Amino acid sequence: MKRLLLALGSLFFAANSFAAVPNYTIQLYPDGVKPNDNGYVASDEIEKNKRLYKTSEPRMDIYLPKEQPTAMILTCPGGGYVFTSIPNEGEAVANYFTPRNIAVAVLKYRMPNQHHDIPLSDAVKAMHILRDSATTWGIPTNRIGVIGFSAGGHLAATLVTKYYDQKSRPDFGILVYPVISMDATITHKGSCKQLLGENPSQQLRDAWSAEKCVNENTPPCFIVHCQDDPTVMVENAIRMYQALTLHQVKAEMLLLPTGAHGWGFSKQIAQKEIFEAAMNQFILQQIQ
Repeated sequence: MKRLLLALGSLFFAANSFAAVPNYTIQLYPDGVKPNDNGYVASDEIEKNKRLYKTSEPRMDIYLPKEQPTAMILTCPGGGYVFTSIPNEGEAVANYFTPRNIAVAVLKYRMPNQHHDIPLSDAVKAMHILRDSATTWGIPTNRIGVIGFSAGGHLAATLVTKYYDQKSRPDFGILVYPVISMDATITHKGSCKQLLGENPSQQLRDAWSAEKCVNENTPPCFIVHCQDDPTVMVENAIRMYQALTLHQVKAEMLLLPTGAHGWGFSKQIAQKEIFEAAMNQFILQQIQ
């Protein structure tokens, strides 16, 4: 218990300048056989300022702490299902957690290109790989969670509600300014279009609205959102919390008055220390 507390830090444990370097990069489908196709090929992929566009070959970077890990977190960066924002929602996550003895896997998932099942299939495959590899890295197989940001928050929320099997079920979820719902009144329209197409049916919207997929087997979740978010309506977080509560799933929600959107782990916002302390306490409760 004491070791876990020290690893996670406390309210005033400031992020340090440690720059994490991936220990491994793992191809999700090394044989080239994928469960579905998004219409892109490897030559289509573009990297701009470490943002990846038109990804067709999914992979994940593995960051291991210097000491034995207490847990592992699969990280789903956001980007509106157009790109993955690696610096502030991937690398910065590793910079934050690895000094706290938590391993991180940054998922560079395929863009859906209006093929809605593709990101989830990549997240499921990633979880399978992490479960199979955990003991090799000294990580307990029952301490593997997921964190997601914005559209990556939708992917994380989809994974915790629509996982394929017990092997792909995260042990906990952290949803940061997440897109949750495909409801036309509150969804992030760009993410919805990229995932479901121009004019999705109500049935398709409901099937990919995470709040409508929560059940009693959904793992515990921590949700954080800023009330002044101009990109993703805070109602997304509220509906997810309400659904979790309705199904008696352990959930915590932190609403910050300011901070807007896209801050990840690399930008300072007001009350960020409160967010980090609450999140760390939540993680600690899941991995004790």
